[in-house]
Amino acid sequence: MQGKDQILQLCAIKPTPKGPMVFNRYIYAEENPAYWVNRIDPRNLKGCPPEGEVLRDFWAFVQDRNYLVAYNARFEMQFLELRSELNQLSYGNHAYICVMETFSDFFSTGWKKFHIAVRRCLNIKSAKWHDAKIDAYLTLRLFSFFCFLDRPVQLEPIFPKLFRIKVVRLKEKREPVLREWEDEELPF
Repeated sequence: MQGKDQILQLCAIKPTPKGPMVFNRYIYAEENPAYWVNRIDPRNLKGCPPEGEVLRDFWAFVQDRNYLVAYNARFEMQFLELRSELNQLSYGNHAYICVMETFSDFFSTGWKKFHIAVRRCLNIKSAKWHDAKIDAYLTLRLFSFFCFLDRPVQLEPIFPKLFRIKVVRLKEKREPVLREWEDEELPF
């Protein structure tokens, strides 16, 4: 991760009173060593803007947010900050909520991959490869799942940059019914 890895797609969803605002951009890259994870073909990125430009636009997009929510937030934030530093960009000091830690705490399971959390909480069988727009939408749905439980979720600051969600553990009451996830189902 020391500079050779790069961002190929960056997506964020910002809830607003008028509906979601979506930032979804692809980034130019000559190669993609992580093709087996995200299935992004570098040949399709030739006309895309450079990483620094997209990161600058991303930080402008989220600058009015007090905190950011991501599934593996600790990794995502460290990576975004590293890539911003390499592109000589300022990025502010955003707190974040890690939905992966929330899932792990809630179900007492330890770290689980994203598609497992989506299946267990939302009864959706998502692809094992990652598209940033679908991942952002499903992370928002997972975050909502934990926010609207029987008891309210409390945000407890533990470290200036880290917010953790404390939730009450509930037992599962039914077997999940899995269905296939279709990109066309996204509401935007």
